[in-house]
Parts: sequence; C-alpha cells; structure tokens
Amino acid sequence: MGLAVLKVQERELKKKNELKKLRKEGFIPAIIYAHNKKTKQIKLNRQEVDKTLNHYGVGSSVYLEMGNEIKHAIIKDIQRHTTKLNVLHIDLQELDANEKVRVKIPIHLVNKSAVESSTSVIQQQMTELEIQTYPKYLKQSIEVDVSNIKYGEPFIVSQLEIYNDPNIEVLNGAEEIVALLTESTKLEEKEDQDSDDLLKMLY
Repeated sequence: MGLAVLKVQERELKKKNELKKLRKEGFIPAIIYAHNKKTKQIKLNRQEVDKTLNHYGVGSSVYLEMGNEIKHAIIKDIQRHTTKLNVLHIDLQELDANEKVRVKIPIHLVNKSAVESSTSVIQQQMTELEIQTYPKYLKQSIEVDVSNIKYGEPFIVSQLEIYNDPNIEVLNGAEEIVALLTESTKLEEKEDQDSDDLLKMLY
C-alpha cells in the first residue's frame, strides 16, 4: 500500500471555542513541525483523516499536499476525545531526507492460527518497535510470522528481520520479548473449575 496523501490548509492560531467551530465545519486542527523551521498551524479534512487512520496510525509516514508542494511527514501524535474517540488534533513532523528520524512502528503478528489451539495461545508482549533511520528507509509496520514459534521459546527482537537491516537502527533491546506461546487462559479456567468441583464433592 502506497503512502496516504493529506491535503493541508494553513490556519491561524485559534482559541479553544474557535477550534470547536473548525471541527464542526469538517476539519481537524493540526500542526507541522520540523528541525530549524517554524511550526505551522494547519487544518486537515476530517474525512481524509478518518480514511487514512483506518490503515495508519502514530509513527506512519504520509505525504502532505501543500499547494504545489508535496512534503514527506510522519504522524507523531493523535489526540482523541476521551469517550467518543474521534480525532481532535494531530501533530505531524516534516521529514528531511538528509536527517535521521526516530519513530515507533506497529508490530503485527501473522499466522497465529497455525500454532494456537484450545490449550495454547500467542501472547504479544511488544506492540511497537522503536527505530532510527533516514526517511527513505522508513517502514509503516512490521509483520511477524509466528507459525514456527515453539512453546517455551519466546520470539525476541533480535529475531526480527528488521534487526539485521544495515540501514535501520533498532533501539529496543535485542533480548526483549515480542511474542510467546503460552497456555490458554481457557484451559487455566477449566482447571480451576475442575478443582472447585472436586472440593465441593469432597466437602
């Protein structure tokens, strides 16, 4: 999937009540900041943002269309309403092709059904990986195939393909656990229930 493109419109710094009006008009207030550049106050089309966030999130790369310019950026922060969860504000960091960027990218486990059963389940210990690299080497996410994971042998950071990529520095510890195959809680609950039933029979 290619990078999403968000159309950007500049806006004036507004007070809280004016930002509410902006949101009612179908926009999301946001900022773009960059090294040695003045922070820009912008607004984004809500429909475009919602569509983009169906596939991307914090740490993802996007293109920003600003008039006749296209800027490469990453989503640094998303502020949501505490109960409604709709997006209230977004922070974007403009990228410089010649400067490394530090970012956290999501980890997705695939092929879990190959090893999960009624007695065992994959437990994901790490949901994102922190990396540092140049913009052209950025990844949107990491897929981890856990079909060969063995019981009692955790899958760790150093086993990730990205860990050996010479263009990317992984900032997490090599021995940190990404995922492991553990006993299913359903089995534990059944064993607890069996123990309770046995105690009732005895007493």
